[in-house]
Amino acid sequence: MTGLALLLLSSATAFALAQRFRLPAIPLLIVLGFVITRLGVGMDRSALNQVLDIGLAFLVFAAGIELNPSRFTGQSRAILWIGIVQFLTAGTLGFLLARLIGFEFAASLYIGAGLSTSSTLVAVRQIYRSPGSLRTYGRLVLGVLLVQDVAIIVLIVLLPRIPGGMPELFPGILALMVMAGTAIICQRLLPRIIRKGNLPDEETILLCTLAILFLFSGFSHWMQISFIAGGFAAGFALSGFPVSGEARSALGSLNTFFVAVFFSALGAQVELPDPGTLLTGLAFSAIVILATPVVVTILAEWKGRLSSRSAITAGLLLAQTSEFSVILAVYGVRLGHISQETVSVIALVAVISMTLTPFLATDVVARVLLDLHPLRRLMKTDSNLSDHVVILGYGSSGRWVIRPLCASGLRVVIVDQDPAIITQLNKEGHTCIRGDAADEKVLLRAGADKARFIIVSLHQVEEVVKIIKHVGPDVPVFSRIFEESAAKRIASSGGVPILNSSAAADRFMEWFEHNLATGKEEAPPAT
Repeated sequence: MTGLALLLLSSATAFALAQRFRLPAIPLLIVLGFVITRLGVGMDRSALNQVLDIGLAFLVFAAGIELNPSRFTGQSRAILWIGIVQFLTAGTLGFLLARLIGFEFAASLYIGAGLSTSSTLVAVRQIYRSPGSLRTYGRLVLGVLLVQDVAIIVLIVLLPRIPGGMPELFPGILALMVMAGTAIICQRLLPRIIRKGNLPDEETILLCTLAILFLFSGFSHWMQISFIAGGFAAGFALSGFPVSGEARSALGSLNTFFVAVFFSALGAQVELPDPGTLLTGLAFSAIVILATPVVVTILAEWKGRLSSRSAITAGLLLAQTSEFSVILAVYGVRLGHISQETVSVIALVAVISMTLTPFLATDVVARVLLDLHPLRRLMKTDSNLSDHVVILGYGSSGRWVIRPLCASGLRVVIVDQDPAIITQLNKEGHTCIRGDAADEKVLLRAGADKARFIIVSLHQVEEVVKIIKHVGPDVPVFSRIFEESAAKRIASSGGVPILNSSAAADRFMEWFEHNLATGKEEAPPAT
């Protein structure tokens, strides 16, 4: 009991440090769990394994809830390309380096597989912290994570069956297909069932959510495959809207508790790395951090049709290993395929890469790398545009902005990085430029410094300030923003802030007063 109490204490400390220094909690949980074992407190190995299994079920369950396929509509081909190529590239490089260093064949396979998948928990948290990221690169990143998670779960299920050949592999593959089909059917039916059921309170929703987790886990046990597949399938079954939001809200602290205990218990089982193991972990981390952004950037621009900066940011966001990598290593030890030393290496790479992600997957780093982009150096910056209106960021209200401008005879140039929006606007005959609206070269192509005025609809205030400085004081810059603090900063930089809430209220009052005066009921105006 003392050991479990210390694990809980280390988990609480890790979350406090993560909150204070804005770091991922997972590497801190592993490190502090490791520190606990160095205090000389005895911990029963079987008890630790039970804690790991319980936490593991909730971990894969939470990952499955985040990955709703409906988010990836229109990007399926790009997601498959990026997910498969990145998985194979990182895995192959990791395997080759492991063999070169001197690891055995089985250990090299596990290390390669561990390097090939990225953390769903870390990436999702970073995406939610970045306003507007889901509209640009976030959906593609989530889709790639789904491909990677499915691939690693297939490996976890099939690895124990490989020595038995096809007589063992075929039933495992069939069981996975049945599990996947059941999850897909439930993912489509559960939203309708829950809407009709009209569940009364959060406690009932929590019980129903846990019941689905236990049903899928029992189903996986009945089909004699790993309960990890059942946990992930249960999460996927609940990933549809609005079920995912209700399930995520109901699980809340319970899920955080079990995930924290899992990684703390995992850290308690990791051995102290010697200098050689530490250097090996750094070498494998370098493969993940250097190779992944390059592969993802190339494919995201080519197949995903993202702008260069969004593609680079997506690559940086995927440049870490996953909690599933450590899970795979734990299973490898239990099966007798690899040693505890290999687990320490894989866990070390996870700690290093996950810790660096919040510092690498930032706009600052993406802009530095953007200057090194070979295609960007060839980008034309000359423009014969002048006395026109530039719209930076089409957004959801872009159509209502350009209509009166075009009706008044002004020439409008629209800059947006969404290829679907640009394609549609080109069909309608508008002048468009696909690219990053805050990129100086894109601004030069759009003739922003010679425009009559500029309308900006971007989420990040820093980008708006950069645009204002680029065009200078002679070109008015109107920026649609959502917070008072952002309005003050834009105004102090020389721009003209348009507070969205105030604009919406003014438009509503105009409509209300008009209807009150005329006695007619008309549709309220768009804001």
